[in-house]
Amino acid sequence: RDLDTGKKRWKRDLGSLSASSPAIEDGRVYVTLLETSKGSGNGRAVCLRFRDGKILWSKTLPSRSESSPLLDNGRVYFGSENGTLYALDAKSGKQEWTYRAGGAIKGSPSLSNGVLFFGAYGGSVHAVRARDGARIWSKSAAGGLRGGNFYATAAVAYGRVYIGATDGRAYSLSAKDGRIAWAHQTGRFVYSSAAVKTVAGRGPMVFFGSYDGTFYA
Repeated sequence: RDLDTGKKRWKRDLGSLSASSPAIEDGRVYVTLLETSKGSGNGRAVCLRFRDGKILWSKTLPSRSESSPLLDNGRVYFGSENGTLYALDAKSGKQEWTYRAGGAIKGSPSLSNGVLFFGAYGGSVHAVRARDGARIWSKSAAGGLRGGNFYATAAVAYGRVYIGATDGRAYSLSAKDGRIAWAHQTGRFVYSSAAVKTVAGRGPMVFFGSYDGTFYA
């Protein structure tokens, strides 16, 4: 739609259900879908031309996806419910590599210094090299996490990875090796993605909300 008037520019039906945010770059729109058709169990990644909605490429996925796509350096990255992280060529849709996390990847991957960070269901957090999908580290309950599912998209700043889980805790992990720096317990799920910023007079701070109805700083 037109930003000034709200007038519809174009419309394109891509599937029956979408729960992610699109990404836009170089005159293209990238979208992930939970379902191609109701009850199919198949997701879809689609690239459309920005000006008119023409489909430039499409990839049917073996499972659903609500992971918002991340674009960087000619590639598009996103996760899916069968625990696969995808790296596709942004221009052609060709699959560059995949990484298996062992649990559903609901959030979008976050990129910092050539490394993708994301959480998964089953209580694991991963750091993967963007260039080739090689695992740098992976942490689960055995590494000190308590086993809740990770739904939120991670924030990466100050050498840390900040991410909330359904065990009610917000975690701060070392971006270098995944060791837990601290964890803060809330009353219920932490679904929200954190915002991180240096605040005048207070220093670096992390902000997030919880299902317990409280906003934390």
